[in-house]
Amino acid sequence: MNMTQRRQISQTVPSTILRPKRDQLDQINNHLVDLLCKRMNVCMEIAELKAAHDIPMMQPQRIIQVLDQLKDKSAKVGLRSDYVESIFKLIIEETCVQEEHLIQKLRNNEKNS
Repeated sequence: MNMTQRRQISQTVPSTILRPKRDQLDQINNHLVDLLCKRMNVCMEIAELKAAHDIPMMQPQRIIQVLDQLKDKSAKVGLRSDYVESIFKLIIEETCVQEEHLIQKLRNNEKNS
């Protein structure tokens, strides 16, 4: 067996061995994206309610409550709470941007009506 054949086999074997787990990860990743979309949709419904009832977009006490719950949950399932908190801070930040955008749009439409 020459060097080129060995290299091809050594590159093929890990790929073959890892393929089932990589497929599983791909499914999980797609599921996470679907869940993020679902979460954002619920947040946009909340933004509509905030706009309709003149509730401030920013709810700092709610953000603290959510992050605390998630840190507790992460500890129970064996994930570092800092890791989970950093992910959710990013998710919440994007949600706030999208909520603010929608609330402003709804309020502008209301003023122009």
